[in-house]
Parts: sequence; C-alpha cells; structure tokens
Amino acid sequence: MAIKIVISDTVGFKVKGTINDAAGVAQPFDFGLTAKRLTNEQIDTKLGGDFTEPSILAFMADITEGWSAVRGDDDKPLAYSEENLRELCKIPGLLFLAFKCYREETGVKAKN
Repeated sequence: MAIKIVISDTVGFKVKGTINDAAGVAQPFDFGLTAKRLTNEQIDTKLGGDFTEPSILAFMADITEGWSAVRGDDDKPLAYSEENLRELCKIPGLLFLAFKCYREETGVKAKN
C-alpha cells in the first residue's frame, strides 16, 4: 500500500501505563486521546525548547481535542474539557507519559 504525502490533521492514540494502588500493586490503565497532528518543526516551535511541566501542560491542553475511557470519581465516563485534562494531568508522571505517546504516535513506525 502506498503512503500519501497529505495525512490527517488529527491523530488518535492510546496512553497506557500502570499506577500503584494503596497496597503497592501496579494497576494497569489506558485511555485514548485525540489531538492535532503537528510536525516536528511545529512542536519544537510551540515548545521553544522548554520541556518543563507547565510548558508541556500548556502544549497538551492546546492540541488535545478529545478523549475516551476516562472516568470520574463516580466511575462514570468523564466528558473531555481542558479543565478535566488539567485535572487528569495532576497524576504524577501522566502528563509526560501522554506527551511521549503523542510524539511516538504522530509519526510513522516500522511494521512488525
């Protein structure tokens, strides 16, 4: 199958990881994000070499357009909003994991 030079301006991707529960047992999680697809140059320009938490959070809030499989305290699906994204990103490490997944999933990968 051929590749097109023009690709979708959005990208959907999974964020997968684990987080320890109260007993110290790693609990797996995954959720989906939909974001604007930027080129490496556009990403670098937006971040300006600043990879601090506030800069990455502002970047992710700017490009994220939606999500799936995110639930609230009541275990009901939580609607996407920038405020809810910022709240989710308060979980230590989650913001940088989401950014890493975004960077990996916006481009091409070798097929197994």
